[in-house]
Amino acid sequence: MAGFALRPMRAADRPAMLGIASRTWEGSDYLPFVFDDWLADGDGEFVAALLADRVAGCGKLTFLTPADAWLEGLRKDPEVAEGGLAEKVTRHFLRRLAGRPGLRSVRFSTYVLNERSIAANERLGFRRRNVFSCKAWTGKRGEAGGVGCPYAGRASVVRDPVEVRRFVEGSSWLAGSGGVLCEGWRAYPYSWDLFRSRYLVTGRCLGVLDGGRLSGLAAFAHDTRFDRTCLKLSFVEAADRGAADALFDAVFEHVKAHLRDDNEVEMILPPGTPIGGWAAERGFRSWEREDDFLLYGLPPPLLAGFAGGGMKR
Repeated sequence: MAGFALRPMRAADRPAMLGIASRTWEGSDYLPFVFDDWLADGDGEFVAALLADRVAGCGKLTFLTPADAWLEGLRKDPEVAEGGLAEKVTRHFLRRLAGRPGLRSVRFSTYVLNERSIAANERLGFRRRNVFSCKAWTGKRGEAGGVGCPYAGRASVVRDPVEVRRFVEGSSWLAGSGGVLCEGWRAYPYSWDLFRSRYLVTGRCLGVLDGGRLSGLAAFAHDTRFDRTCLKLSFVEAADRGAADALFDAVFEHVKAHLRDDNEVEMILPPGTPIGGWAAERGFRSWEREDDFLLYGLPPPLLAGFAGGGMKR
């Protein structure tokens, strides 16, 4: 299809992929910071797309859990006019997944303006599952000192599994997300075991307690691979503005403790949650518009139709 050939990504492909990344998203592509991890991922698959024996793009298959596949990292050199790379890479991954026992989901996320990628995947049978809004606070080293409010110190690390689970599983955040936790541009299917292991036991749960009961909770990941302080809020729920401000203050205090020249806190906001207005008042902004993060999934019955095929090694 379309002249592209696929093979496993190699360490020697790094310069070519860094060149593509430098021409993607105005040079802000995260691929350079995850390239080595993706190359070392023995469970998933990182493929290079070749055009006339030159690396022209890539794609990544990741297993978020043994039963949940995630498609990410789809890139094409913006200087390459040839079409069909997205469908070629996705078909390859779906052929591999068609024979995997116990698979529960095959999903990906994309930005709302990635129209060609969306069209290619919808032709393969992917359907939109939910629409979120990506919001981020960004600040230079000298700007981080200005964030704060009278509620500083009210939120702290919480470790009570019973109370945290009660609060999360009864939240508008989890209901609005359709049962996923978006950590950056990955959407993890919620389970208590996953939440506990990723956020609770790692000390990444900040809570506001009133009489022993939570009135606010934020769970986050701190990705240290990047050249900036990068926090990803996977869950934020607050009963009122005061609890929300206390949570954001605690998050900003974490940023200050790890301050670098550039700093970012990102959240993928589910529809129907009240935290969005409070986040905007604390400096969180969307990119070009609201409703810009699209979550897609392939209906399980369609996967069997992709069985067979292989890849050039």
